[in-house]
Amino acid sequence: MKKFQLFIWIFFAVAIIGSCDDSVDYNNHYEAVPRTPAGIKLVENTNLIAAIHADSTYRVTEGVQVTEIAYTSMKGSAMKIFILEVDLNNSSVNMKVSMPDGINRFGMQTMTEQAVYMDSQNEKVWAGFNADFYNMSTGIPRGPVHRDGVAVKTSFDSGDRGIFALTDKKKALVATRIEYPEVVKRLKLQEAVGGGASLLSEGNILSQTDQTVEPRTCVGISADSTQVYVLAVDGRNFSYSTGMQLEELAAVLKALGASTGINLDGGGSTTFFVRNTPDFSANRFTIRNWPSDNGGKERAVANGVVIISKN
Repeated sequence: MKKFQLFIWIFFAVAIIGSCDDSVDYNNHYEAVPRTPAGIKLVENTNLIAAIHADSTYRVTEGVQVTEIAYTSMKGSAMKIFILEVDLNNSSVNMKVSMPDGINRFGMQTMTEQAVYMDSQNEKVWAGFNADFYNMSTGIPRGPVHRDGVAVKTSFDSGDRGIFALTDKKKALVATRIEYPEVVKRLKLQEAVGGGASLLSEGNILSQTDQTVEPRTCVGISADSTQVYVLAVDGRNFSYSTGMQLEELAAVLKALGASTGINLDGGGSTTFFVRNTPDFSANRFTIRNWPSDNGGKERAVANGVVIISKN
């Protein structure tokens, strides 16, 4: 009996000593090792990324590059983002506003359907993303719309709103609702969509009252108005991607090289697609992100922007 009691005491002593062993490391080790130019910019110029799990890039067509990054944020959240870079210096590439059925009418249609109506041998659609907030009963966008040099709508709903636009000189710009009247007097807007809050001004991140974390779509523009950075952020899916705050969007756009930026419609509207084949087969457009509606189902939206090449 005494031998058995001695054995029990030795067992517990070893267990206690083992549990206090400082050599056991219970901390998670995160390492942000980027593999793409965009990933390097985000790691070096933001404090958003704790660990990168996937970082890949591919060319969609000449002058159009996409980067997709899956990472763990500094807040410990799963994240998946999509970065579309468009070089407007490239003579073969341009950006155009899309609307339902490819005509100047208000309504709602998925971005891939809108792209089909815009797609042709002369102007091939290579990628696209959703744009303005809208009335979900009527499909009327909250802000202005300009298509092919025609002002389809010039009014704003109430709230913090602005525009993303391209001039007839193929220069990109962002303007607030206050700046809009002067912009249309001074410049010829070839394409324009409405948006929400301004994110960046002259390279400075703007403070926001909205601190919610949501799926997001936004656009940034370089200081010389020739480089466009589109960011689509998936969200509302804890194990895959949670979403971003507005000021986090601004930090990403600034790190990429943007001087100005604007938030577009997000939530279940956030959509980013690319062309998967040069031919005109029925399923030639692929949704790259995960729209948060109904487990990834693409939402019908009021308008968007497509990237085209002219033959």
